[in-house]
Amino acid sequence: MIDFLKSIKSLIKVEKIHTENNVFKLHYKVTVILLLAFSVLLTSKQYFGDPIDCDVEDRKEVIDTFCWIYGTFIVKKSLKDKNMPGLGLEVLEDPSAITRQFYYQWVCIAFCVQALIFYLPRYLWKTWEGGRLRLLVKDLMGPVTTPDWNSATKDKLVKYFLNGRYSHNMYAVRYCFCEILNFVNVIAQIYFMDWFTSGKFTIYGIAYASYNLVNPMNAVFPKVTKCTYYKYGPSGGVNKIDALCILPLNVLNEKFFLVLWYWLLFLLIVSFFSLIYRALFLFVPKFRVYLLRAQTRNLDKKKAKAVIDHITYGDFFLLYKVGKNVNPILYKDLVTGMHDSIVSKEPPYTNYPQTVNEV
Repeated sequence: MIDFLKSIKSLIKVEKIHTENNVFKLHYKVTVILLLAFSVLLTSKQYFGDPIDCDVEDRKEVIDTFCWIYGTFIVKKSLKDKNMPGLGLEVLEDPSAITRQFYYQWVCIAFCVQALIFYLPRYLWKTWEGGRLRLLVKDLMGPVTTPDWNSATKDKLVKYFLNGRYSHNMYAVRYCFCEILNFVNVIAQIYFMDWFTSGKFTIYGIAYASYNLVNPMNAVFPKVTKCTYYKYGPSGGVNKIDALCILPLNVLNEKFFLVLWYWLLFLLIVSFFSLIYRALFLFVPKFRVYLLRAQTRNLDKKKAKAVIDHITYGDFFLLYKVGKNVNPILYKDLVTGMHDSIVSKEPPYTNYPQTVNEV
């Protein structure tokens, strides 16, 4: 768990080696930072005051604490009242006539848990990746050709990719698993937030954007609520105190959940198309030929096809990642070298490297 929490620090660092695509980064960078920021803001009393403030003259601190712990309520029938929504005085004895509010005690914790879950696929991939890509490209980055790129380095990389058939398939499968996990996680988070808000989250953005006078989200995030406190007198009698309570944090919660609704919707859409892209990447060799030509700046189609036909999808996955991190000129030279080795009549190399460390 300590290693897991330490790895969160990498969110604010600028990465030199890119082992994930931009959609993957939206999950573990932007979303996690967004959720953690929401959680920090909700717990900052010095900026937004107490979470609850009840309008009573006697025993105010006790009643504030009581209403915070045991929850407040609103009257359903009065939610459409544009002046004081949720504060009707009728039929409090009927449990079905009111809606109790308990969720606000857990909002900041829920955001933190969501942030950890969104980071989990990144943590898994970072563990499985094991720095393999860094070992391959650590001396070959930069906008210009580096002195480290020479015929010996090129030959070693060519040997590594051509002799590593099927050795990188699991590498690619694990990355795809993390991408699927990202997509499933977004769906799960939408369902979780819908349960958390009593079935109101799935239509939240639409309902908020279409209301006129009365905010339909007053049922989910009421700013003014009611709380009943029973005080026992010296003679054993019970005095009922009907307190009017203000929940200032719901002004923030309403906006945070709205931003989160639009963000999760956007994330769901781009993640879906990312999975379609990955399916084409894995199962359509012609698509891989197109990607290789695009990445090498229009390499000859026959050469690109020869390389794709010779290597597996896992080998191409790693090769494509290398192309994202090295100088384009070096990358085209590497792919051309692979093609020349493939079409050579005699085996061009002996003593092929078997691991990244040998490269």
